[in-house]
Amino acid sequence: MNKSQINTTEDVYRFVERLKLECIKNGATELLGQLEDALHLGSSGLEILGAIRQAMIDNRITIEQLLGPIGREEISQVVGFVDKAYGR
Repeated sequence: MNKSQINTTEDVYRFVERLKLECIKNGATELLGQLEDALHLGSSGLEILGAIRQAMIDNRITIEQLLGPIGREEISQVVGFVDKAYGR
């Protein structure tokens, strides 16, 4: 997986799709389920982004195992982007 910059909602969704592929490849079914749930949660983009953010926080170790050091940076970027979207 290549390192990416997370600057837009589209970037977040693209990262989640790549992460889902890694989950499938490596049998990380619990994280995959949480990501799927997050993408189908609520009726607003902010609800979805909030659920994605929480999945990143709750599964930091698993994501880092799947993606290595790049994953740590991308998690931080996703959380930072969502926090900014929420005005935090």
